[in-house]
Amino acid sequence: MQLIELAKKAIVEQNFEKLDDIWTEMILDTDVQVNDALKIAEMLKKSRESERALMLLEMLATHCESNGKFTDALAVYKNMLYFTKESRTIKDKIVELYRTIHRESEHLEQYIELSGLNADVPIFRALEKLDEFFRFDIGTFFYFDRYGVGTVVEVRPLTSEIVIDFERKKRHFLKIDVARGLLTPLSPTDFLFMKHNTIDTLKQLSESEPLDLVMLLLKSFRTPLTASQIKTHLLGIIDKSRIGTFWEHMRKKLERHDNIHITGKTTKTYAYSEGTIDKAQFAMDEYSKAPVREKYLRAEEYARKQPEVFLQVVPGLMKIANAQYSKDPGLALDILMLFDEQNIKADLSFTLDTLLDREALTRIITTMQNTKHQNNLLQIVKEKHPHTWITVCRDILFSSNDHELLDLIAASLGTEQDALSDIYRTIFSIPKQYPHQFEWMLMRIQEGDLKEYLQPKFLPRLIESPSYVKGIKALINKILSHKVFDTLTSTASEKEAQHIITALESSTLPEYKKNDFLKIVEYHFPQFFKKESTVIWTTERALNNKKDELRKIVDIDIPQNKKDISRAREFGDLSENFEYKAAKEKQDQLYQKLRMLESEINQARIIDASHVSTREVTIGTTIRLKSTQDDTHKEYTVFGKWDSDLERNIISYEAPLAKALLGKKCGDEVTIDDVVYEIVKIERAMP
Repeated sequence: MQLIELAKKAIVEQNFEKLDDIWTEMILDTDVQVNDALKIAEMLKKSRESERALMLLEMLATHCESNGKFTDALAVYKNMLYFTKESRTIKDKIVELYRTIHRESEHLEQYIELSGLNADVPIFRALEKLDEFFRFDIGTFFYFDRYGVGTVVEVRPLTSEIVIDFERKKRHFLKIDVARGLLTPLSPTDFLFMKHNTIDTLKQLSESEPLDLVMLLLKSFRTPLTASQIKTHLLGIIDKSRIGTFWEHMRKKLERHDNIHITGKTTKTYAYSEGTIDKAQFAMDEYSKAPVREKYLRAEEYARKQPEVFLQVVPGLMKIANAQYSKDPGLALDILMLFDEQNIKADLSFTLDTLLDREALTRIITTMQNTKHQNNLLQIVKEKHPHTWITVCRDILFSSNDHELLDLIAASLGTEQDALSDIYRTIFSIPKQYPHQFEWMLMRIQEGDLKEYLQPKFLPRLIESPSYVKGIKALINKILSHKVFDTLTSTASEKEAQHIITALESSTLPEYKKNDFLKIVEYHFPQFFKKESTVIWTTERALNNKKDELRKIVDIDIPQNKKDISRAREFGDLSENFEYKAAKEKQDQLYQKLRMLESEINQARIIDASHVSTREVTIGTTIRLKSTQDDTHKEYTVFGKWDSDLERNIISYEAPLAKALLGKKCGDEVTIDDVVYEIVKIERAMP
């Protein structure tokens, strides 16, 4: 970059003759980028040498064009507009270059016309509009969180609309104004572009240089990514069975990489930085900005991963502990225990015993941030107070909102099943009084624990609780999947079923789910649902097809769905696991379809052709019609709900046309599409 520095020096010294010579060398030097030359031109403008800058830029543009670098030439000509009043010559040159660069564009001339570049529209506004047209032209690629990678397949210039085929949605219409804020453009070197178009290249990279693959992924995103997001993007390149192990290896390498910026405490995010990062200095900067309690959490992490940084923050931690032990005894004890673990001889004004003597244990343990320290404290209390520690645990459990601490207390009481069961019964009986503890119980139920609370007698409590406990609707929806509800309802007594129906009728569950659940209860307890039995008429062939559909759900779809759920669980972090959520939603759909098919098949009756009357149009007849206006004939067959076949003019008895025909006799008239037809023949149809 020596030529650039020489050019800057020549401008400062106002040695423009020398600058002309340097400029010529710059143009010929392949290492000099166009942007560097544009910066030199800007310096000339500030030195009131705009005419000279314009002359030099014209030399550069001509050179770029003669060497086939049309995009560079266009950038230079656009820049020249800042150095002169609007020039027809420059504008014509710009239009010519657009035509050269985008000669394959289907709408090239329409874009130019609509932009106003050849009209009286201010040129910068026209250029902005024209560039936007090409940015969203046919064949360009974009990424949208909801639907994945997509390519523009159609442009409607007059209405500024585009049509995109995404991975998860085809023919998606968008106004360009909307697309501008929603879509992320993808270049051929972007990870997502390559995954969509040249995935084999990425697969090879995963084998030869796996770290480079992850770095390419992080470079391609403007925002930091969580581990779950990274793993999701790698699926398809890395096999599902290997993704967990692959990520663990990469995570350790990323933590040591000088260009990777890692933030977050519980959910870490990873971002690529062009410049190398002094991780020790960055850690100290983050520590100095952190609030007091967060300082402790950072010190904990430094003790594990950056011991040299931890030693630097020890003096400050001592001051925090001594200053906080009266106001925040939990924080003070965390620091004391951390120093013990790291063999730090700390000059503290308190000990564990003095803290316990002056502060209530519940206050201390509920404000500590380290679960291991909380567990150590519980063991100390158990040894010192063996006769009262169960009461202490009970007090802590009913007063804490921290689910990790609640897990710890439950584990500590593992050998005291009677006491623990009594606690669970209390929480489940009055969830309104212990909402956080009830939510914690629900989370454990969802994870497969506390199976004794997944019984028919407890269903009303689960169904009703979202109406008086905030924030648990999503948990209840996950626990009460269609499969679980169906299984529990099938084992309920009649009395329990009546309680379940009452709870559902007044519940705040989504209306669709409430109706689905009522149908499941009706399937198992039809005696509680007074209504006339509905018959579904069908041919034997259509009924057999429905039975085959039911068998496929039972024998293939549901077992496959169970495998999908099991595989998705292996990715962990279910809150961000798209595959797991999709598989669970699929499970609900399958069980809903299963119960609907079973119910409909039970209502089905086969049409007996031998008993079909031809005195009037009934189910199982073929009707011949003749237009009253000309010699046009039509023929329709009325069969069952599942028999429709428009190509063969077979219609369901539920269809509007069938309803218009049913009950009519030969000689009667019916109107179809504004044409009046006479029924000329009715005969039995052959299924």
